[in-house]
Amino acid sequence: MYRIAILNNYPFEEVWREVERREKPDHHLYGVNYFHHRGYDVEIVPFQNSQILQSINQFLYRTQFPVPLGDIDQQWSSLQFLNDADLIYAPCQTQTHILNYIKALGLIKIPIVSLAHHPLARGRLSWLRSPFMKLWVRGNDAFPSLSQAVADEINSILPLRSSVTNWGPDANFYPDLGRLGKGVVAAGRTGRDFITFGLAASQTNIRSHIICLQNSVSNTFETFAKNVQITVQPQNNFMKYPELLEIYANARVLAIPMVSGFSLSGLTSLMDALGMGKPVIMTRNAFIDIDIEAEGIGKWVPPGDIEGWKNAIQFFEDNEDKALEMGQRARALVDAGLNSEKFAHQIMDIFEKIIQKK
Repeated sequence: MYRIAILNNYPFEEVWREVERREKPDHHLYGVNYFHHRGYDVEIVPFQNSQILQSINQFLYRTQFPVPLGDIDQQWSSLQFLNDADLIYAPCQTQTHILNYIKALGLIKIPIVSLAHHPLARGRLSWLRSPFMKLWVRGNDAFPSLSQAVADEINSILPLRSSVTNWGPDANFYPDLGRLGKGVVAAGRTGRDFITFGLAASQTNIRSHIICLQNSVSNTFETFAKNVQITVQPQNNFMKYPELLEIYANARVLAIPMVSGFSLSGLTSLMDALGMGKPVIMTRNAFIDIDIEAEGIGKWVPPGDIEGWKNAIQFFEDNEDKALEMGQRARALVDAGLNSEKFAHQIMDIFEKIIQKK
C-alpha cells in the first residue's frame, strides 16, 4: 500500500469529520476520502503544530513577503513523513513552496503533487518572484489545475507539467429537489461583488438574499430596496451547509456576483448550484471552465453590469419552465460524471503515473 502525505490550507481532519457526519459535501476534501479505493493510505500532516512557526507565517503574511514560502509550520511537520511517505499531495497550491524549491534543487526525492486553484503570477513584485516560480513549478512532479487558463500558465513555465482536473460536487450530499423555489440567493466569502448584485436586485420586486461576511458589508448596502435581505456572518464562522442548503432549496436561482479579477473564486458556489440542481447567474470569468450558457444551466453577466444582473434576475422570475430545465441540466452534469468521485480518480491517475516512474 502506498502512503500519501497531505498538506492543506485548512484543517483537513476537521473537515473530514464534518463530511463523515454529512455536514459538508466531500468535494472539500479534494479526493482524499476516496484514495483508499485504490490502495492509497493517507497521512494528514498537522495543520498547526508550532506556535513559533505559525507566528513566522503570520509575520510573512502581514509584511507581504515577496518570495512565496508556503506554510512553514506544515512543511516542517512534514519532514517526519518523508521517509515513510511515497508522495506528498497538496490540495491547495499555497502550502509547499519550500519543499518544492528543495525538490527542484535535487535535495529531496519524494514526489510532490500540488493542485492549482489560482494563477501563479499575482500581486506586486512578480518580477522578483519569477525565478522562484520556475523552481516552484519544477519542484512539483505534477501540478494539475482546476482551470485550463491556470494550467496553460504553468505549462508556459514548464511544458506538460499541468493538466486540468475537473472538480465536481459530492453527488450524494445534496437533496433531490425536483422543484423550484422563489427569488435569488447570493452567498459567498471571497471576491464577491454584492454591491452590483444588490443594486440590480433593488431595481426588481424579486425576493433577493445576500449572505456575506462582515468585511463585505458596504455603506451602499443601506441604499438597497426592501426586497433585498442581507444576512451578515461572523468573520470566521460562515453559515453551515445544512442551513445554507435550506435557503438554496427555497430559491429559484443562485447568484455568484464576482469582482473583476484573476482567480477561481466563486467555483465552490458553482459546485453547490450543480449539486442542488439550481440554475445560476454568474459574473463572467475566464478562469471558470464550465460555460454555464453553453451547458444551458445559467446566464453570464459582465463584471459590474447592473443592468445585465437586473435582466438576468428578471428572466428567471418570468421563465419558470426554463429555470427548471436549466436546474435539471445542472444536476445532470453531476450525475454524468462531473462529481467528486470522478475527480478523485483523476488525481489518483496522476499519482499512479508518478509512482510508477520512481
